Amino acid sequence: MATSFRPPSKSLTPGDYQFIALVLFGVFLLSAVFIYVNLNFIDSLGGGGEFYLPWAGGRAFLFDRIDPYSAYVPERVQDLVYDRAARAGDEPYILDIPFHILLPYFSFSLLSDPQPARAIFTLISELALFGLAFLSLRLTDWESPRIFAALFLLFCIFNFYTFQAILEAAPVLFLGLIYAGILYSLRTEQDELAGALAAVAMYHWEIGGPFLLLVFLYALRERRTRVLAGFAMVSLILLFLSFLAYPGWLIPFLRATVNNLRADFGFSTHTILDHIWPAFGGRLAWGITILLVMALGYEFSIARGADFRRFYWASCLGLAAAPLLGFRTEMENLAILILPLALVFAITHERWRGIGNLLIFLILLLVFAVPWAIHFFAVPLFGKIAEEILFLFYPTLTLIGVYWVRWWAIRPPRTWFDRARL
Repeated sequence: MATSFRPPSKSLTPGDYQFIALVLFGVFLLSAVFIYVNLNFIDSLGGGGEFYLPWAGGRAFLFDRIDPYSAYVPERVQDLVYDRAARAGDEPYILDIPFHILLPYFSFSLLSDPQPARAIFTLISELALFGLAFLSLRLTDWESPRIFAALFLLFCIFNFYTFQAILEAAPVLFLGLIYAGILYSLRTEQDELAGALAAVAMYHWEIGGPFLLLVFLYALRERRTRVLAGFAMVSLILLFLSFLAYPGWLIPFLRATVNNLRADFGFSTHTILDHIWPAFGGRLAWGITILLVMALGYEFSIARGADFRRFYWASCLGLAAAPLLGFRTEMENLAILILPLALVFAITHERWRGIGNLLIFLILLLVFAVPWAIHFFAVPLFGKIAEEILFLFYPTLTLIGVYWVRWWAIRPPRTWFDRARL
């Protein structure tokens, strides 16, 4: 018996609508649960200053008609975080975000209560963390056993430095997702997107300054002008809007940046080594800085004209080395090292297989357990020096790991790095 063929209908069926509604309801319910947890648990632990700063700046500009770079904003944030004025060693919370980058924060500033605004921002930051973990693994082309993918995800969520980033509501997880997105866009030749992402990441140089420098050097050397076009287009739009809204923001921003650079807070290799070894710590710190700058200069000069796998490895090197270059930074900013650590795990597994699995497990355990142990047991006993060791531990270990896998990363005997699968 002949049967007639009818193409499937392009319209959604009632079952499709029910499924979409169920998914949307599930997403809404899960988001509400996370916001509740953020509001009632994370907020009770204190912190949040990295979010309160742009939030208060936005409120000052939009509703109080006050310069967001004035002293009013730090005073308000200090009151929210410390319930007092900042003391010596405390972060003064001086707003030094360029106004055109500050504009996206204005949507959170529409909420007059900082706690719900922080809870929503923290939810988005947690989603960015999942995106960062996923893209970090995707960039490596790591065909890992599911157990290791699950362990890596758990590590990304529960490690000490990620917890600090979530507690402070710091932008580092968004920046990490943007950096991973730039790498992925360059690999898949979506150059305009890579440039656009770079345009919204042009701040917090202590986190990604070397990385962004390498991206532009690579784009110039490879004549991938669409990267520069995407960067210029988004930057010009944001700058136009910023000068339209606040024509005179540049000088107050530069003044606030200088004041923030003069403030005494945070961690750097120079202050840490001076504290640990007063006699020769300063010279040792400068030696480390010069050595790292020379290493980055050498690797960047080769990577900018090499294939993507070498560029990718050099990008991870830049992210791992940035906290040790001597710039002052905060503990939560080390959460960015998820990206280079994924590369270390991937190459370890690919090169050593059986023993590689054990090495990955041991490294995960080490990087997870040691910082929490230092935080809970050493910091109460030894105070500042334990905190400084806690800061140095993660980037030092990651930098060693990145250099350890260098040979196999840039000269793989198999083509796992050369596969550009989506």
